[in-house]
Amino acid sequence: MRLKQPKLCDPEVRQYSGYLDMENKHVFFWYFGSRTRLAASFNATTDKVPLVFWFSGGPGCSSQIANWQENGPCTYVPSAPFDKSISDEARKALPHEVKRNPNAWNAVADVVFIDQPVGTGFSYGRMPNSTEGAADTAWRTMQGIYALLSADAQKRGEQKITDVHIFGESYAGRYIPVFTEYILHMNKHVSASADLQGRGFVELPLKGIGIGNGMFDYFMQNPSYYSMGCDSSYPPLFNRWQCAYLKSKMIPRCNDLMSKCYSAWAPQTSALGMRADDCVRLQPERWRTSRECAAADSFCNGALNWTTMISTYDVRPSARLVPDDYVDYLRTDEFKAAVGAQIEIDYAECSDEVFDRFSSTSDEVSRSAMSSLQYILGQNVPVLLYSGDADFICNWYGTVAVAKALQWPGKDRFASAQASNWTWPAKSGKVMNAGQYTSADNLSFLRVFQAGHEVPYYQPQASLYMLAQFLSHRKIF
Repeated sequence: MRLKQPKLCDPEVRQYSGYLDMENKHVFFWYFGSRTRLAASFNATTDKVPLVFWFSGGPGCSSQIANWQENGPCTYVPSAPFDKSISDEARKALPHEVKRNPNAWNAVADVVFIDQPVGTGFSYGRMPNSTEGAADTAWRTMQGIYALLSADAQKRGEQKITDVHIFGESYAGRYIPVFTEYILHMNKHVSASADLQGRGFVELPLKGIGIGNGMFDYFMQNPSYYSMGCDSSYPPLFNRWQCAYLKSKMIPRCNDLMSKCYSAWAPQTSALGMRADDCVRLQPERWRTSRECAAADSFCNGALNWTTMISTYDVRPSARLVPDDYVDYLRTDEFKAAVGAQIEIDYAECSDEVFDRFSSTSDEVSRSAMSSLQYILGQNVPVLLYSGDADFICNWYGTVAVAKALQWPGKDRFASAQASNWTWPAKSGKVMNAGQYTSADNLSFLRVFQAGHEVPYYQPQASLYMLAQFLSHRKIF
């Protein structure tokens, strides 16, 4: 590891940032310790602090998006606009202010923002071209960070880390189920292997996963564009003719093309997927998409071009675009030096190259996270699927369809469970009605009212309460 201990954003908490180096891959991360340790009532020898790993989506989008726009301690407030034409020295002299986000998720947990896959954000090196291809690197990264924090806790006389959670959003609907299935598989291998233990690998004490507005299964979620665009609680996005065409022609045609794509894509791999016997024999990656999958991708996304909405991430007429003013600040040498990022990397929120590499293997269109989610649920790992109900691109109707279709021991109980109002206590003492939830056994679905794609940006206090509830009780209620 190459580490810094920044004092940005939340200077009173413990921080580590920098790189975990693995041969030809270099993964950037930024860890923020929990503010709970700052409380006078905190007892380091008895009180446990949960650990949350965060992955943003894309594919190829940096987790610094979440850190600076959503649930991280960092809030950037420009007091003067950046001018890209001026020198870096002059840019550093411009007034800017980095503020502490009062609703950051490190209010209740240790949080680590990881730039993955390689090539995303400040991470660099050999890039993968599929979620499966990124799984081993993600696991090794979490292993390294867990080892760092465990050693730190032991040195400080603190409780051992026993509660690890993985959260993310959007394309993390593909990432997190696959990564989690791989972690559970590797936990069993580590437990049985003196060699792996001798090399420093440990079982990650995984206690739950959470995915916001996820893309899980393209085939299953695509029909939800009709529900969101024509029949939702928000104003229609399409006119009557478009809705009729979408329902009678476009969705059936998309389903037909998707069926052909799935049939054409038959990688020669074990039915166990990420749990193949020899531990790390992942799905083979193809460098070229099939013709059938390319046709499905092109046709099924056609409806997105019809809308006149400001953003496909927030359908409301008064939609606010999520500000990205922080990006220019992250490109300064001053910031990179503070967090240990490579000076020569010109930070971008999302990498076109990573996106194109994943597209080359039809990672989104031809592959599904359903089998991984089913395995995870079958292992009694708590799962939270949450959705801002104003998002179009990965809307809540599609997430409900995924949740109800999952084959697992609690399927019938989840199907028969009634949606209930979800409330959270505001600081004023008033109880706020913020959404609806459905829970059964170890699966919870939460619809968050008046929130777009990045739920913590739109509903910061409610999302923090959601996290605290899930970390404490392993479900939403």
